[in-house]
Amino acid sequence: MYKLYNVKTWGSLAIHCLLEELEAPYTNIWMTREQVREPEFRAISPIGMIPALGLADGRTLYESAAIVSFLVAAHPDKHMSPALGSADYGEFMTLLHLMSTEIYAFGNVGILVDEFVVGDAERQTMRTKISQKVDGYWKIIEERLAGSGPWLMGRDFSALDLYAFMLSIWGPPNEQGLHDKYPAIAKLAAAVRARPKLKAVLESHGVMEPGGYLG
Repeated sequence: MYKLYNVKTWGSLAIHCLLEELEAPYTNIWMTREQVREPEFRAISPIGMIPALGLADGRTLYESAAIVSFLVAAHPDKHMSPALGSADYGEFMTLLHLMSTEIYAFGNVGILVDEFVVGDAERQTMRTKISQKVDGYWKIIEERLAGSGPWLMGRDFSALDLYAFMLSIWGPPNEQGLHDKYPAIAKLAAAVRARPKLKAVLESHGVMEPGGYLG
């Protein structure tokens, strides 16, 4: 039995969806922003960030891409990734880490820009540069979907699509703005929302319809 430490619309959303798709047994532990910052949660996740996934032996995993990689390997019969060790799996991992280390990480810096620079002009310059950089990565995702979709691994739905969906609800500048610019990403988001297994999860996060993420 897994334990998912979860904050609505945060980085745990993709893991929450993946656990449902895997039909894996888990306990969902809703948390608030304030609880995540408490020392008690640092004892669970040393980086003090969501998501965190408790394992049956008492250990806890953190970092969203690492949790995705673990879950698809632990449940290969559910086919939420290509076969481990295959060339397709290598491509899967490339895309997962592109989204995790570039889109997700730079997006976080954009949100937390006040922690890195001072002065209104400097903050705006940094936000603009980050937005441009992230947009370039979204263009890579859009072109892949448009060229060989409907899913990021072509005809095969995978955990990648849940991860991309999660990132897409954050924009930039917001989910609708991203959809307007990148129609293939909008199509992927609509297809994820249409999956029966995910209805309850998406409703619980308030993102069953576009625009549910409020920051």
